[in-house]
Amino acid sequence: MVDEILASDDVKLVQVSCHTDEGVMDLKTKACDALLAHRVDAKIKGSKINSIINRIHVARPKARDDLVRVPFIPDVVRDRKKFDKTDPDRRKLQRDIEAEEGGAGVFNINLKSESPLFETAPMLNENPQRITS
Repeated sequence: MVDEILASDDVKLVQVSCHTDEGVMDLKTKACDALLAHRVDAKIKGSKINSIINRIHVARPKARDDLVRVPFIPDVVRDRKKFDKTDPDRRKLQRDIEAEEGGAGVFNINLKSESPLFETAPMLNENPQRITS
């Protein structure tokens, strides 16, 4: 009876030992792969995918002659200074301070700091006038 079950196409055999945990990870991997494949198949068979596929077009240009055309990179872009964390002239960003002080969840922003990030904008109604009739 077991051989008949294994002979069908949709059955996979995985040997597992619950006592020694041998093959358990292999079983989990195969089960997750089978579930993912099933979900992908279900999405493709759905009606929503057809409306999306009809709007997708991938253009592949064909060469019209034997000329080799190298990409053009403007001089301004080519000569631009690369980002360097070790540059002493580079200003210190809030994310740099956050990384130094322990990272997200540990770092508290100092709202009273002199950082340009926290400059206050002038209030529109700083001196509201009373309207009297």
